[in-house]
Amino acid sequence: MITSALLWGWISFFIFQTANPLHQFFLIFLISGIASIASGTLASLFGLSIIFLTLLLTPLFIVMFFHGGFEFQMMGVLVITFFILLVSAARRIHTNIMSALISKIFHQKATQALELSEEHFQTIFKEAPAGIFYYNLDLVVIDSNTEMMQILRIDRDRMIGLDLNKLTDSCLDKALNLPFNGEKGYYEGTYTTMIQKLHLWITLRTSPMYGSNREIIGGVAIVTDITERVVAEEKVKHQAYYDYLTDIPNRVLLKDRIEQSLAHYRRHQSIIAVMFLDLDNFKSINDSLGHHIGDMILIETASRLSSICREGDTVSRLGGDEFVILLGELGDDPHIAATHAEIVAEKIHAVLSIPFEADQLEPITTSTSIGIALVGSEDQNADDLLKFADTAMYQAKKEGRNTTRFYQEQMDQWIKKRLFMENALRNAVKNNELELYYQPVIEIGTKKIIGAEALLRWNHPELGLVMPDDMISIAEESGLIVPIGEWVLREACTQFVRWRADRLGKSHIERIAVNVSAVQFRQSDFVDKVIRIVAESGIVPSMLELELTESMIIDKIDTVIEKMNRLRTAGIALSMDDFGTGYSSLAYLKRLPFTTLKIDRSFVRDIMLDKDDAALVETILSIASIFNLDVIAEGVETIEQFNFLENHGCAYFQGYLCSKPVQVPTFEELLSYDVQSCHTRK
Repeated sequence: MITSALLWGWISFFIFQTANPLHQFFLIFLISGIASIASGTLASLFGLSIIFLTLLLTPLFIVMFFHGGFEFQMMGVLVITFFILLVSAARRIHTNIMSALISKIFHQKATQALELSEEHFQTIFKEAPAGIFYYNLDLVVIDSNTEMMQILRIDRDRMIGLDLNKLTDSCLDKALNLPFNGEKGYYEGTYTTMIQKLHLWITLRTSPMYGSNREIIGGVAIVTDITERVVAEEKVKHQAYYDYLTDIPNRVLLKDRIEQSLAHYRRHQSIIAVMFLDLDNFKSINDSLGHHIGDMILIETASRLSSICREGDTVSRLGGDEFVILLGELGDDPHIAATHAEIVAEKIHAVLSIPFEADQLEPITTSTSIGIALVGSEDQNADDLLKFADTAMYQAKKEGRNTTRFYQEQMDQWIKKRLFMENALRNAVKNNELELYYQPVIEIGTKKIIGAEALLRWNHPELGLVMPDDMISIAEESGLIVPIGEWVLREACTQFVRWRADRLGKSHIERIAVNVSAVQFRQSDFVDKVIRIVAESGIVPSMLELELTESMIIDKIDTVIEKMNRLRTAGIALSMDDFGTGYSSLAYLKRLPFTTLKIDRSFVRDIMLDKDDAALVETILSIASIFNLDVIAEGVETIEQFNFLENHGCAYFQGYLCSKPVQVPTFEELLSYDVQSCHTRK
């Protein structure tokens, strides 16, 4: 462009080279025309157009102004004016061109942005994780995204054109119609779909849809399927208030319902009752047959209890085998309320006495002990009633199980005494309050004391002499039986070794028997402790005899056999205590390595009067002979009982005929006497 301007501008120096005015005019016209065309053509590049015009017209101005007369000088002025005019025109054209270009660019950008926005909107609409659909003023669906159709489980053909006026579930009507009034709608809750009949939990949000003139032309709805979330929340809530195994109310829900019933009682004096029960001997069943059988029994128990209660009553499980039943609306007469609660208790005893069917096992029979507490004061709360019913249930267990007891205030005294004894028993060993009494074991043939059974006594500073029946159950339930049992075994072995070393009265004493608690025997390190105590005390293992009960050996029989074999391998003798009182003796006798059977005193007591007892004792003696076992008869009190046992081949006995359990000094005196002599001294 610059070169072109210089070339065309150089022509101006040839204007006056010819005398022909026509030639001069032609050159001036040519340069002016080029300048005019250039001002418009180069206007888009305004700076370049100024340079071009300057280089093109400057020579013409010089020629006109400096090489001509006055007329040509005036034409030079006109050239300058023409230059200014062309520059002004170029500027206007440049401005118009740039405005047009900018407008076009903005239009293109706006178009691209709109297309991009529409693409984004379509992407969001189609791929949104929530269901979205549009509907017109006639409540007919005009468009829908994929998620909405997946929620309803229908295809696009069914969705587009769906008439929302015909929905079978009317719960959405209000939210769908509010946008027509310019308002937003909202619904959260259950919804049953019209086509697939799905039962859902949804949230629905609706907003007006506007036309180009801001008039309402329909509505847009956003739907979220919250079924999974609600189900999960309901599950968590259910788990918080219902027992995981039996699916009946747990302690939390039970206490809430008791408090509600108490509030009703305070307003209307309608008595309620709380029944506390657990299954007798459930732990033995659970341990011996396995937890899956125990769980099956608990589930069936919950089902049976629910079947006999009214719809408004609450059957709950506190844990383990403990169940609580809340009986409400029993009237305002305490006697009628108690009678109704007792009727329910009888139904419970009846329904739980039906044997439980277990896979590939004999039917399992159990029973229950029930404690009942009636609300008696407006000051009582849920914890009070549960505690009272629990206390009554323990009283029922204490009185023989499979019974029902109503709460009475004196039961609190029994509970307090029991807690007092438990706390005192914890310090009994440390305070040297425990003592062993010994009851002689007499050989019937020689009428000499050949052994002793160690029996525990507790010399309490306030309660006096406490017998085993009053403390063993407390020790077992509290776990104290383990250290106490270890003390008994160590003390008995040490005392026996001392007697053997002193050779008192040239005694023939050759065995010491120690009772073992089921809780103690179930300890995983029980056998190791026994063997260690035997070694530390120095007793000859064969002179120690551990007495086990039948209820102990039926639990986890394989583990029991393994422990007993280890004890027998160590040389320790084993006797079955209270033989004949259980149901499993004969079934397990040949599998278990016993050395001795002890005939229970209940059979010996009436052998001279009851032919059945006499026949049973004879049978036990025969069985022992077949299995090559020693037999000790317990509870022998008369010389007639002694003679009967002697005539039928019984080898040993214990009982008041010789001596009751006595302290060490008295027992040492007895060691030198035969049965007739100790009979005269007992």
